[in-house]
Amino acid sequence: MPAARKRAKTSHAEDKDRPPSMLLSDYRTCWLVKSDAPAIEIIAKDEVFSVHKSILTTHSEYFETCLNKGFAEAADNLIRFEDIDPKYLGYYLGLAASYSSIVPHIPLMPLEDPEASPKRASIQDFVEVYKLCDRFLSSEMAAFMVFCIKTAIGVGHRALHQAGRDGDKQKALMRDFADGFEALNRDHEVQAALAKKLIEYFCEGIDYMAWDMWMEEVMNRPNFVAHVSKSFARKLVDAMTSRTKLKRKELSGPY
Repeated sequence: MPAARKRAKTSHAEDKDRPPSMLLSDYRTCWLVKSDAPAIEIIAKDEVFSVHKSILTTHSEYFETCLNKGFAEAADNLIRFEDIDPKYLGYYLGLAASYSSIVPHIPLMPLEDPEASPKRASIQDFVEVYKLCDRFLSSEMAAFMVFCIKTAIGVGHRALHQAGRDGDKQKALMRDFADGFEALNRDHEVQAALAKKLIEYFCEGIDYMAWDMWMEEVMNRPNFVAHVSKSFARKLVDAMTSRTKLKRKELSGPY
């Protein structure tokens, strides 16, 4: 067996003599290239994230100001949050890193057969990441997340419509819609519109007997239950006024 080749060692002097990489001037590659620039540490509760500065400042007006305008965080290369779930901060940072690439971001495609498809991220996951995009003034990423939320609502609606009275599927979808709704801040214009759309698509997708049988699954999400009840009452009034039967309909979108 031939002897393994040893990698040639690079001295620190050679590192110093090497000219700065041209890749450092491109936000899509600078975060991957070794440099003397310190990483920014972001602490969320007990979790510590180490992030290249350009990932933060390129995609967030909040971080651009925080790290480039002489604030204490810039001097310490440290930002601390006590009110952010580390999981969702990690999702946000992952999204920001993906925007620091040449890959174009295209919205999720609606699924024709949601039941046959692997489970995607929950509606709540998308909502929580959108809220961080809005908080950190990441406008392009926020717009992308809004489309992801709408697509997830549409996929869930069609899955409800197709699930019939399959108890396990209906209950899982109820919880997904309920958690997504409860995560939305209805005092925020964009989130209020999403909440309204979520209730509309849920009520048009859920099997009425399934809701009667398994609504206890979401009774601990009182705001969701109240808005679903209000929507059903409105549908009933409309049906009585027009003297038509109360029935579900499969919707396209939302876009």
